[in-house]
Amino acid sequence: MIWKKFFLSRLSSGKLKRHSIFTNRRYSRWGDIGSNRQEEIDWRDVVTEAEQIVGYPTSFLNLRWLFNDEIANTAIHLRKLVGTNHPLLKSAKNLLIGSKSNLQSVGLITLLVSKAAGFHGQSFTRNQYESGVLHAQRALAEIVEMKRTGHLIHRSMVNLQDKEKHGDKYKDLLYGNKIVLLTGDYLLATCLQHLGGLRNNEVTELISTGLRDLVEGDFLGERDDENNPLPTKPKASNTVKSHYNWEDEDNLAKLGSNEYLGQGKDEWLLRTMLTSGSLLGKGCQGAMKLAKQPHLERDAYILGGHLAIIWQIYLDVKDFFIHPNSYSLVGSPVTFAIWEYPSVYGYIIEAKLEKRPVEYKQLYYAVRGTRAFEYIKKFLEEEMAAILMRSEKFPIEDARCAIQKMATTVHSETLQYIE
Repeated sequence: MIWKKFFLSRLSSGKLKRHSIFTNRRYSRWGDIGSNRQEEIDWRDVVTEAEQIVGYPTSFLNLRWLFNDEIANTAIHLRKLVGTNHPLLKSAKNLLIGSKSNLQSVGLITLLVSKAAGFHGQSFTRNQYESGVLHAQRALAEIVEMKRTGHLIHRSMVNLQDKEKHGDKYKDLLYGNKIVLLTGDYLLATCLQHLGGLRNNEVTELISTGLRDLVEGDFLGERDDENNPLPTKPKASNTVKSHYNWEDEDNLAKLGSNEYLGQGKDEWLLRTMLTSGSLLGKGCQGAMKLAKQPHLERDAYILGGHLAIIWQIYLDVKDFFIHPNSYSLVGSPVTFAIWEYPSVYGYIIEAKLEKRPVEYKQLYYAVRGTRAFEYIKKFLEEEMAAILMRSEKFPIEDARCAIQKMATTVHSETLQYIE
């Protein structure tokens, strides 16, 4: 593995001695699968160290926005949803408690990239920064995190078209949907207010296009009757004209194209960039604009994009193995399997034509019977190498190593699920 050789060479040179992932046995478990409890402990260790580097506990990024009268009034009504299994309850739990799939990682990465890039001290007064991060960059990290939070809260709405299906819980679920709309709208509106407070038109444009991409991702491709995304019918290999290269495109313009749908990895990359990579990458790029570091803007955007990609691979693989009866049909395991063996798509199209739920368990074993996870492992190695190489362009060592450690932890745990 190229990236492992690179990292070990850095370790032997002494440059990574203090922060190396290999100084603790927990981060070198490439084969055996640990418990979820141990996994969460490891992740908290990595996050805690990263928070110490940026001098800011990112769990408070949420609290600063949530402890106010508007959200407090909404929280009172949340109690009425207990027992209804409304998705908003799970979103609220993740928001307050935190998890690897949660948004705290988005704000923390923005802060780490800000710290890793540094800034010219003579361009800013002492009261404009703390612990090597500008106050404006901290505000941007909060905005990016809460913009994605508001969007995900909106996505937790329940489809109530079939009133009879929900029976006595219909009114409670409808009430929950109203709270979803109000809470998500409040957070997004507050984001725009704070974004204007940065008084930087370029950053405002950049982050606004990130929100545009999030919405675009919600309408990409086909959907089922419950509005869940479905993979596109795979194209014949000889009809593929080009592959999606997100690093070279103009990120202020519309990302990608529908021509990449049905092309396996290209379709998955486009979905990931729209739903997470764009906003995280643009948050990191915006932090460079605020620090007046134009030479690092593109590197920051690309680094953020690769971090979002490796994160999504982890979430897809974990979801597939932990929830074999309800995983995402547009996740990397299913998408890669369909591209290799188009016959796997039959499980999905038949269910759609017959207007019945997909047989997830049968599809699960069909995917396991392909080489999808071999391709995912190769893709994972490529993304890890890209993160390490791109992060080396940032001069501040402790923050740079923290970014690499976070990525390596995600990489290691993804392999644990696969192997």
